[in-house]
Amino acid sequence: MKNRYIIIAFMTLLFGMTVGCDDYLEEDAKGTLTPDSFFENEAEANLALNGLQDDVIASGLIQHLGTDIGLTGRFAIAGGWLVALYDYNSSTAQVRTTWSDAYTGVRNANLVLSGLESSNLSAEVKGNATAQAKFYRAFQYLDLIRNFGDVPYWRDEVNIAEVSLLGKTDADVIGAEMIADLEDAINSGYLSTSTWQGNGGRPTVWAVRMLKAYYHVWFNEWAQARTELIAITANSPHVMSDDYADMYREGNELNDELIFGKEFLAGINNNQDHNQAHFNSNGENEETRDAMAETNVFARAASMCMRKSFANTYDDNDKRKLYNVWDSHTLKDGTVAEFNYVYLPKLLRAAVPISDPLMETPDPNGQSSQPARIFRLSDAYLLLAEAEFMLNGSSAEALAAINYKRAERVGLPDYTAITIQDIRNERGWELAGEGFWGRKFDLIRWGILESTVISMPAAEAAAGSIPLTIERTQEEADRISAGPVGKFQIFPIPLEDLLISQDIGGALTQNPLWVD
Repeated sequence: MKNRYIIIAFMTLLFGMTVGCDDYLEEDAKGTLTPDSFFENEAEANLALNGLQDDVIASGLIQHLGTDIGLTGRFAIAGGWLVALYDYNSSTAQVRTTWSDAYTGVRNANLVLSGLESSNLSAEVKGNATAQAKFYRAFQYLDLIRNFGDVPYWRDEVNIAEVSLLGKTDADVIGAEMIADLEDAINSGYLSTSTWQGNGGRPTVWAVRMLKAYYHVWFNEWAQARTELIAITANSPHVMSDDYADMYREGNELNDELIFGKEFLAGINNNQDHNQAHFNSNGENEETRDAMAETNVFARAASMCMRKSFANTYDDNDKRKLYNVWDSHTLKDGTVAEFNYVYLPKLLRAAVPISDPLMETPDPNGQSSQPARIFRLSDAYLLLAEAEFMLNGSSAEALAAINYKRAERVGLPDYTAITIQDIRNERGWELAGEGFWGRKFDLIRWGILESTVISMPAAEAAAGSIPLTIERTQEEADRISAGPVGKFQIFPIPLEDLLISQDIGGALTQNPLWVD
């Protein structure tokens, strides 16, 4: 029975696999996988790890919507994006997809770990693959914790039907065990100490340390987070360029600032960041459409735009503004096209910004090979500044972290003292539309989600946003105001899974704030 479930999972991993990093995902996997030979050699173990990488949900754009940074520029909001705008319940498809995708990743990681344990691979190959599989499982469980709170938890190879019998385990218990797993992976000595791209897109010891730091930050364990973040910023081979734009320049997408991400092959229409950040012609005006035609920006979903109120907070001398704020364009005839929405040039993959195009040759429509930047070194420095601040206030160490390469990269004077609001602002300006947390999880962990969303209609009106934007922003504020504080900080447990559990006498219960 055990072998049957392992084989089923491995076959699922294989045939659901999306190719990625070009030095190890271009082999013909279908010709090498059989039930009898799995995990007989390193290549077969790597096939399973490729599947776990494919389970990673990479797009962070949706976590910027409904915040002080992001809004949708779609003329009609797609159903899959309503969850970001607080328009969801336990029957919403995207809620269950978030749940099921993460648990698919957990199940697959458990099965891979079981297969590795019983294999005859060398200690080095088994140790390295096991450390990576623990990383992927911990990645999925943190996604479940931050989205749903207390959730069903299992670490072993279990019949999926049996999982429906489980109740919920406290998030802090799950977090403690995942942190222990990540510590074991770090201490194993088997993980690469190279950069992410230098390791062929596989998790390194630095990616594992970064995930461990995220766990500690989520649970407000600031001293432990600081330890991991110091290790990364002081010892890893990852480096931040003096030029903020370098990581987005054509040909430099795989740069040494990336600690962990998800790479896509050109010609594969699966890069959500590329597709969702482009403009929607129905939501714009004639002059804007002319501007987009002149600059070869494709008409796509415009699911992620930047709030005008947030765009206005960038200092005009901040070098990052050029690559994050595009709200107008001078046409060839001299007409100034004023956009209805603010777009992010760094995500457009076109000949923008005009004064310093990030690409010489725009990507074809839907064909971007731009990687999803999930863990970034700049995030490590910002989290280190936050950890130092939470422990010791505006200390020399906190200032050193937030000021790292500030003059070169940002073009602004160093801070001489900081507040928590300075840290929050810097995270927004640096990571707009990107990052592992997304803005929404930052607002949640800071305890200011509700107050921020409720303040947005007035802020957008003052910034001169179009009526449709103000109307939608007010709808978001009304929805979050109608629920008790905390309700929209987590998703409800999917109704379908609750009913399955009830039908077989399981112990799964709804999150308290979502009980009707």
